[in-house]
Amino acid sequence: MNRRHIVAITVFTILSATAPAVRADVTKSQCIDANTSAQSMRRDGKIANSRVALAICSDPQCPALVRDDCTRQLDAVELVQPSIIFDAKDPAGADVGAVHVTVDGRPLAQTLDGTPLRVDPGPHEFTFEADDMVSSTQVLVLKESEKGRRERVTLVRRAAGGGSKREVQTEAGGQRNLGLLLGGVGTAALVVGGLFGVLASSKWSTTKGECSGPDDCPSYSQAVSDHRATVTNATVSTIGFIAGGALLTAGAVLFFTGSPPTTGIAPAVSPGSAALTFTGRFQ
Repeated sequence: MNRRHIVAITVFTILSATAPAVRADVTKSQCIDANTSAQSMRRDGKIANSRVALAICSDPQCPALVRDDCTRQLDAVELVQPSIIFDAKDPAGADVGAVHVTVDGRPLAQTLDGTPLRVDPGPHEFTFEADDMVSSTQVLVLKESEKGRRERVTLVRRAAGGGSKREVQTEAGGQRNLGLLLGGVGTAALVVGGLFGVLASSKWSTTKGECSGPDDCPSYSQAVSDHRATVTNATVSTIGFIAGGALLTAGAVLFFTGSPPTTGIAPAVSPGSAALTFTGRFQ
């Protein structure tokens, strides 16, 4: 285990304990490790994590040299860390305070009360969720030293019986998967159609070799059997091509649209003929 891993584990151990108890027992080694870790995280743009580590090594229990350095760094980090204030409204312009906010999938705030929220500089995806409201997502780029940036968020009330944005996305994802499945089956059907087409062509060539004409057919029984096999193979080939094309079309529609279909495929086979009916309804 290298020193960087040891530093990270040490800082995590400090943060996991209750602050008053840990601050009373912080060691010189922990102070130094927190200082080193804070500098590394600052270089990586992880300002929020750097602030936590600097708060540890600024503790009065730390050696004066380390403590003074961490205090100076903490002041500098406070200046560069951006903050943002979200103003959540409903369509009528009324405030919505009970909004759960996540940033890049991690919790950021349980409510919006006008307090600036500190985040790292760079691009972030903010998601806003509230009871009976459709969740909303915004991608914002925050700059170093940008303080108190204000962004308005409008949350629309969810229609009766309507699902959340996540539920809608899940349903759409399931439909796309169904489209891919139908496309795969359609491709397989086309391959089968091609194989049986080759067999039908081969049998037809054999039949013509066995009987060159109505009065020249020494292997009549075998020719009749091969002719029947040719018809059967041709019929299966036709069904394969029709079904494959229909399934590929249905799969494409499912994949590129957001509404579930009602579909049906009904093949019919008889000697010398083949039919396949495909029906679909897309809302």
